[in-house]
Amino acid sequence: MKRNRRGKKVTALLLAACMLTALTGCAGSGQTGTDVKETEETTAAEQTAEAADTAAQEETATPSLEEQMDSYWNDQLDGDLKNEAGYPHGSEGMGAVVLAMKDGEVIFEKAYGYAHYYDADYEAEGSSYANPVYVKTENPREMTTDTLFDLASVTKVMATTQSIMILVDRGELRVDDKAADYLPGFEANGKGDITIAQLLTHSSGLPQWEATFLYCDSKEEQLEYIKNLELVEDYKTDGSEPMYSDFSFMTLGFIVEAVTGQDMDVFVKENVYEPLGMTSTTYKPLENGFTEDQIAATSLGNPYEYRMVDEENWPDVGYDCTKDAEAFADFDGWRDYTLIGEVNDGNAGMGGQGVAGHAGLFSTAHDLGILLQCMLNGGEYNGVRLYSPETVELFTTRHTTYQENHTDEDGNPVLSNEFGYGFKLDQSWMGDSATENAFGHDGFTGTTVYADPDHNYIFVCLTNKMQAGFRDSTANGGTEDVSNYYNTNSWVSWNMNQIVKDSLGI
Repeated sequence: MKRNRRGKKVTALLLAACMLTALTGCAGSGQTGTDVKETEETTAAEQTAEAADTAAQEETATPSLEEQMDSYWNDQLDGDLKNEAGYPHGSEGMGAVVLAMKDGEVIFEKAYGYAHYYDADYEAEGSSYANPVYVKTENPREMTTDTLFDLASVTKVMATTQSIMILVDRGELRVDDKAADYLPGFEANGKGDITIAQLLTHSSGLPQWEATFLYCDSKEEQLEYIKNLELVEDYKTDGSEPMYSDFSFMTLGFIVEAVTGQDMDVFVKENVYEPLGMTSTTYKPLENGFTEDQIAATSLGNPYEYRMVDEENWPDVGYDCTKDAEAFADFDGWRDYTLIGEVNDGNAGMGGQGVAGHAGLFSTAHDLGILLQCMLNGGEYNGVRLYSPETVELFTTRHTTYQENHTDEDGNPVLSNEFGYGFKLDQSWMGDSATENAFGHDGFTGTTVYADPDHNYIFVCLTNKMQAGFRDSTANGGTEDVSNYYNTNSWVSWNMNQIVKDSLGI
């Protein structure tokens, strides 16, 4: 039968060729064989030229992914930050490393801007701990893809949650266990029934933040401080009103140490980073083989935290620290230099010796991509298994009900406050097409990481936004006190993530 079908096609082609020959050679056609040949050659040349022109137009009309990303960083971001967000420096001084992965492959990885651009001049007129004068460093250092970043709260999911996942997977810990079972004395002031799960979902009732560095010089002192904390008023432990709390993850870090008998940084290094080959991920990088030239600078001292506790001059910044007035007046540990390789977070850096469950981890975009891919693979990477697929599912499944209890003025669910165990879920900064299964976290220093299992997609955007300085509260006619650093989730991360996703059609 195959031969018969092929024979019919050949016969038809021969017949068509004979008819074409008869038509082109008939009397009155006005064309000789030479004319036909010349016409065919001219037509072919015209078609070739037309095809080349079309290809050139298409290439011009559709910039490459790298060209689109470069264009955003070079041509749009600076204006957005100056004109829309109110940053006097715009994007000058900051840098970023952006990594995108699809189906287990890196499809984009590039560094932008500077790793270190500004220092503080405390001798300049008007310069202070709360408002240092920015001065361009003599030799600005460009960003590279190998640059380590202070991850801030990304530590919560890339160190602490990873450690808890391993312990749960090994049967050494259950999410329903009470924290006081591992930390004797934690039960004080009504905290005896707080569970691991409630800590992981920010539903424990612990305060969001307090300046422990005003009172504590070591992790041991911080643990005692936490044991004596009182619960906030009107909290809910059912997940309907998660209240983001650094203390929840500081507590989890201490639980990891209690269960394993190891310091938090040692356990996670030996059980997560080393097995996966994450050679550029560590707490206290300057004590672990890295130099300042390999690390992105963050803030000039701790001006934001100074403003948070100075209730007299900055009463509306951060949380109410009125009770700390005396300790604030006596405190002499403020850092007055550019932080490079020292954790920016005051409670981790000034109060916790650089290691904590809520902050302190440093890493590269490449290393973080490995760990996220391990999770998308169900807990395995390059033949190394950290935990089971069931454990991954348990920790990335939604365990809060914020959306069911909160809607916007149009009746739509409010995003950005849902949690799995540790992970933020379905955040607005993950982009328009992120599904409800997307999980990740962001950090105060300008870091975002997330994975979307439905698209097998990973996006990491690490910036050192603090190098660009504070917002100008009077920009664009504004009168509000916006004494903070800009939100890179709303600008750099969201836009560059969307460019990548649009190029992939997801």
